[in-house]
Amino acid sequence: MPQRTARVLLLALALGLCDQTYWQYSFVDRYQKGYWKTFIDGTGLAPEQYRIGVKLAAWWMVKHFGWGFRHGFVVMDVISTLTALFLLYALLNRRRNVQGASLELNWFSSAGFLALVCFYLSWVGSYFRPETLPTAGLVAVMLWLWSSWSWTHTRGQQAWTIAGLIAASALQAWIRADVPLALNAGMFLAYCLPRGPRRVQYRSWKLVASAACCIVAGATQLYIMHVKYPHASYGSIPIIMVRYDLRQPLTFPPFLCFMVPVVWTFVQYWRTRRDPTAEEADTGLVIGSILYLLLWIVMGKVDELRIYIPFALALSPLTVDLALRRIARPRSVLLRGPA
Repeated sequence: MPQRTARVLLLALALGLCDQTYWQYSFVDRYQKGYWKTFIDGTGLAPEQYRIGVKLAAWWMVKHFGWGFRHGFVVMDVISTLTALFLLYALLNRRRNVQGASLELNWFSSAGFLALVCFYLSWVGSYFRPETLPTAGLVAVMLWLWSSWSWTHTRGQQAWTIAGLIAASALQAWIRADVPLALNAGMFLAYCLPRGPRRVQYRSWKLVASAACCIVAGATQLYIMHVKYPHASYGSIPIIMVRYDLRQPLTFPPFLCFMVPVVWTFVQYWRTRRDPTAEEADTGLVIGSILYLLLWIVMGKVDELRIYIPFALALSPLTVDLALRRIARPRSVLLRGPA
């Protein structure tokens, strides 16, 4: 089976990527001394001032271990990248189509997953920020918890799942609050939608959990903006960036290249949404990814591709699964769905 080989390659990918990010942080430490400390002092520009969680954690390491910011950042990058890649690969291998596939298709699924994550992570250096990889790790944790709900059978396990989701959302809100807000809003909307003949277990609890996660993320963002850093200013940075993007046509080629596998995933998922082998959390992930895509286009620079990397990585198991469905079954069956 290909899992051992794939895990070794994922480990090598994660460590190689974090070596690159270390030297990017070192460049900032060397040539822009004091840059990270401005955010600790609360004098940085919004919106980066509001994304303070990773910087506070690195500052704690600076004070207690005598490290530079770059050392704290790279430690979190290593942990987060390994968490994201291995959890997402585990989710891929738990999918019905992968478990029931032949040896050849198992190799294909592992190779496809590796190709996708290499493609997405190659854009980390695009306007790099220290919160990109920690966000990817926490999104993978939240997706794992949402997916694992279908494997839980006792009230205690469900309670731990809900507690884990709320804790992960609260932690992520200190890094980027828009991420847990979009992801959990997607889950909430997905569980509000009719599911046809398929019965959703614990629907009411999932609605409560997703709503609670959204409230926690929103409340944390409001606290950071209006209580902790009420003086933070956007300066000359426009809050709505879509006009800026439309006046900069050179921002669109990298965006369009990056979005090819993501858009393919959205289209294929819509066409096969009635497939009985689909995972329960897929709809929420797709809706949340679309919500975040719209938020990014309206309020972010579209060539800052690292903004969408956490959602793109989270979609990778679904992308590979959809490719397997196309290979394993005739196209007419996929389009028609179950009788």
